[in-house]
Amino acid sequence: MFKKVLIAEDHEIANISVKKTLEELGISDTRYVYYCDHAFTWLQNALKNGEPYDLLITDIYFEEDDFAQRLPDGPALIEAARAIQPGLKVLVFSAESRPAVIDRLFKTL
Repeated sequence: MFKKVLIAEDHEIANISVKKTLEELGISDTRYVYYCDHAFTWLQNALKNGEPYDLLITDIYFEEDDFAQRLPDGPALIEAARAIQPGLKVLVFSAESRPAVIDRLFKTL
C-alpha cells in the first residue's frame, strides 16, 4: 500500500476529490500542488530528506497562466520525476478520451 502520495493537478476540485479518496483508502500522507514545477521540487526535497513519495498522481494537461513553467505538463513531469526517482509509481488521470493522443504523449515514457 502507498503511504506517501503527491498529487499534481491544476483544478482544486479534482485535487480535493483525489485526496479524499486516498484518505478513505487509509492513505493520509497526501499533498497536492497545482504546477508541475512545484511537484518536481516537492519530489526532489522528499528524496533529499530521505522520505520519498511512493506514488505520483498527475493530470496530463495543465492550463497555462502567467506563471511560466519549466515542466508544462504531466508527461514532462513524469520524465523528470523518473530521472531522479526511477522506481516512483505513477498514476495518470485525465479527461482526455482519445487513445491515440494518450499513446502519442506517453510513447517515450
